[in-house]
Amino acid sequence: MTIKKTALFLLCALAGTGLAGQKKQLSEEEINNHSVRITDPPLRVVQWHDHTVELTAYDAATQVSRQVSVDVKTGKIIRDRQQEGNGQAATAAATAPADSLLRQGAVNPTWSPDSAYIAFTRDHDLYTFRLSDRREIRLTSDGSDVILNGHASWVYMEEILGRAGRYRAFWWSPDSRRIAFLRFDETPVPLFTITDSPTQDGYIETWRYPKAGQPLPSVRAGIVSPDGGDVVWALDSGQAAADSGQMAVSPRDLEGYLGLPRWRPDSRALWLQRLNHGQNHYRLIEVDLATGVTKELYSEHQDTWIAVNEEPRIHFLPSGKGFIMKSDRSGWNQLYLHDMNGRLRNPLTAGNYTVIDVLGVDEKAATVYFTCYKDHIGCVDFYRVGMDGARLQRLSFGAYSHRIALSDDKTHFITTYSNIDTPPKVALYTTKGRLVRLIQDTRNTHFEEYERPVAEFVVLTSDDGRFSIPLRITWPLHRETGRTYPVKLAVYGGPGAMTVRNEWTDNLHGDAYRLARDGLIQVAIDHRGSGHNGKQGMAQMHRRLGYWEIKDYTQGARWLIANGQADATRMLISGYSYGGYITCYALTYGGGVFTHGIAGGSVVDWLLYDATYTERYMDTPAENPDGYRLSSVLTHADSLRGKLLLIHGLRDENVHVQQTFQLISRLQDLQKSFELMIYPESRHGNRGLKRTHSDRLEREFIYRELLRNQ
Repeated sequence: MTIKKTALFLLCALAGTGLAGQKKQLSEEEINNHSVRITDPPLRVVQWHDHTVELTAYDAATQVSRQVSVDVKTGKIIRDRQQEGNGQAATAAATAPADSLLRQGAVNPTWSPDSAYIAFTRDHDLYTFRLSDRREIRLTSDGSDVILNGHASWVYMEEILGRAGRYRAFWWSPDSRRIAFLRFDETPVPLFTITDSPTQDGYIETWRYPKAGQPLPSVRAGIVSPDGGDVVWALDSGQAAADSGQMAVSPRDLEGYLGLPRWRPDSRALWLQRLNHGQNHYRLIEVDLATGVTKELYSEHQDTWIAVNEEPRIHFLPSGKGFIMKSDRSGWNQLYLHDMNGRLRNPLTAGNYTVIDVLGVDEKAATVYFTCYKDHIGCVDFYRVGMDGARLQRLSFGAYSHRIALSDDKTHFITTYSNIDTPPKVALYTTKGRLVRLIQDTRNTHFEEYERPVAEFVVLTSDDGRFSIPLRITWPLHRETGRTYPVKLAVYGGPGAMTVRNEWTDNLHGDAYRLARDGLIQVAIDHRGSGHNGKQGMAQMHRRLGYWEIKDYTQGARWLIANGQADATRMLISGYSYGGYITCYALTYGGGVFTHGIAGGSVVDWLLYDATYTERYMDTPAENPDGYRLSSVLTHADSLRGKLLLIHGLRDENVHVQQTFQLISRLQDLQKSFELMIYPESRHGNRGLKRTHSDRLEREFIYRELLRNQ
């Protein structure tokens, strides 16, 4: 009896010691409220000065901002203070004119560089407001529901100019003397009707939306004075070229695209990026400001496609004596130096890696600074190279992903670096490679207090041995050797779309933590055409979307089953938009590996999506009928295997709910079972209470089907 008591006492003592050494686990309240964080927001550069650099960070949870000032030469912290609010204040005098215009229906009010005017659009016409005499000047007069001056058509906003521009399609010259704008004629573009039922009489809206194979909006570039007067039209753009008789333009080329216009730094000319309808012939043309006559500076053909979306292709030299062109024509995004007449001086970079962006040029030192994906999969690096293409040098370090802010004089840079194992650190370096100061380690006092799921970065090689397939795996919180776990594979897919990066995340938020705690393996995966493998990987997808993604995702899933404790009977694939397409395609065409799917806002047939995006990769339906047929989920609907949950917003103006409706009709006719949730009044992605509901719906599906309510 005494022995047993002693043994029990020792057991309790040891257990107590073990518990004392254990880390905390988040409560449900802490998970839901995001109230515990183990890292602080990283400081970011606000402004470089001659001798100091200003950084700030805003903590949304506490609504407190931190401002830090660092001496660039010595690394000494001159100021480090905190204050309530985000620290971004604007004077009432500066915002009042634009605010007043907004109240009068102005769209995208934009100050001129000299602050003498505000340009804006209203009812699809272009205007300025002149501050000197507070006069409103109308620059165009033919705006209508189909003629848009300075206001982008939907397909241009979505696929060419970018959502960040909020439909703005006008640009001030650097000297404030002119405005360039695009004029869209949507007359030939078919109308698509969206309906909803929030009121007794219902709800209807229409959109000019060109689907694959349908007519595009025609577009012209105009140049006008902010004080009014005649518009000078670029003769290479739209019907004006044919009407003028000065340039031979085919009808097919008239349906092409104009990318983001660029003013020359000296304001003496406008540069236009022209793309044919087939999106494989790119031309850079210069527009004479007085006559609109154009001359070609650069031309590029590719067998697959050339993108002219919001990503900048052109970087002007500070002197105005040349420009750097970014092109993936070699199979990898690289840099090429040209003079201002478009003649190639020399390549700046070459090799099997991807240049991301030019951060600066020091012409005195004949050096170009840029970021790239080069040394480690999923990591951003910082490099410099001579303007003759020699002396390539890495300035970043380690197997980290770096976010770089380069000083104006190119002598210093701030790097915010992290990887899957290392929380962000912020450091000041010279461009000669010397560490000046570690400014911030974002780990806070909670970092060692709380347990967190283990994350792992894994790179597979594709079945054919040619491409890298990266995975980011978050393991169950208390993983046991020899036990198998269900898997959630999160995907997007699509050419060039990278979701897997070797960066830090604390995994202490919402469902990511909850699902890891309750025994789910969470995986993000990218395919050969996601961007990690350059244009040569993306080009594999030409004319057959879906095929290679499924091949690579299936390989990743099988690797998890064979090597990663994954339960082959509980394999969920999940995604939204293009990821919804991949999810549906995986459970039909790729049926057999994935047992469950959650697909939101899904494309199910590329005939039903917008012409600009779809034809870039698939060509037209007339040119590639087999590709469209084989890439359609509808074609393979009879092969549906597993349990599929479909989610869609009724007012989705991007991927129309028509897509999901056509799929469910097909599945019903085939006597296939599925689950469906439609969200009235929701667009492409739920917000507010609808988002709360959809998050809960997905969570309940996972627990019911994968975790079995454990």
